[in-house]
Amino acid sequence: MTVATLVEQSTRGFRQPAVFVPVVAVTFIVAVVSSMVSESGPVSVAVVVIVVALLGVPHGAVDHLAAAELGGPFDTSSLRRFAGGYVGVMLGVGVVWLVAPTLALVVFLTVSVHHFGQSDLAYLGLPRGRAVAVQWSRGLLLVGLPLVAHVDLVSPVIERLGGGDPASWAWLADRWILWSAMLVAQHVVIGWVLAHRYLDRPTLAREAITVAALGALFLTADPLIGFAVYFGLWHSLAHLFVLADLLGTEPSRLRSLGRLAAPLSAVSILGVVAVVIGASAADRTDLIVPFTFVFVSMLTMPHLLVVERIWSAHTLGADREGSRP
Repeated sequence: MTVATLVEQSTRGFRQPAVFVPVVAVTFIVAVVSSMVSESGPVSVAVVVIVVALLGVPHGAVDHLAAAELGGPFDTSSLRRFAGGYVGVMLGVGVVWLVAPTLALVVFLTVSVHHFGQSDLAYLGLPRGRAVAVQWSRGLLLVGLPLVAHVDLVSPVIERLGGGDPASWAWLADRWILWSAMLVAQHVVIGWVLAHRYLDRPTLAREAITVAALGALFLTADPLIGFAVYFGLWHSLAHLFVLADLLGTEPSRLRSLGRLAAPLSAVSILGVVAVVIGASAADRTDLIVPFTFVFVSMLTMPHLLVVERIWSAHTLGADREGSRP
């Protein structure tokens, strides 16, 4: 079975009712509950740290195995080269945060738009040009909506990360409803115009439900909780399905994958815990979110290079203009 076939089957597997329905239900429940709660405070920080530790970190903890599967078995020396390169990219990202935090923030947000959109919609197998446009449109929705809809809450974090104070930008803060509506509308319009004739009705229905669920989540939930729900239940879980099939961990796919991911997950989780403990010991709990953001970005950049190889192998329909059944 080719990598492309595995990717298509795995991402479609994530969207089977047994997985998709509970994920959508939890998303809507969080959205409704969040609309009734005005303050989440430490709860939101705890939720995002737990989700990053339990789902976010493991979904990148077997990158070395995925790379080996894509490029052939690793011997000891090549595994060492891979680990050295991985750590080198992480350290490079950390250095950029130290010397040019604004640049690091802009690059990371831009890369996140690409990564989230690609991971969500590569399974559609659209022609290449259409795929890029639709995926970036999705990424703009996923990254932009929680920032714009809760600009007053995210501004302190953005400011500490070197991005200025968005709450002071009248064109954004005073018109956040308009910008939020535009972010949703651009994805609906671009997705329909460029993709609808390539997709069957069940796929269109799933994507409509997905946009409705995530839109409701990002508009109503604390941005940290909204990010945690999307990152854990949508992005990371879907990627774990891909990895489980890619690495041949059937039949108990996710359980077996969890065992493979455990060693490096433990190391990364210790890093998250160290950030939390260090900030708390210094009585700077306000730095937990910015520091966790930077730490996650350091883990994410080399992970993206591996994921890019996976999606590059997924060429189903990438260069064809024919319609899908």
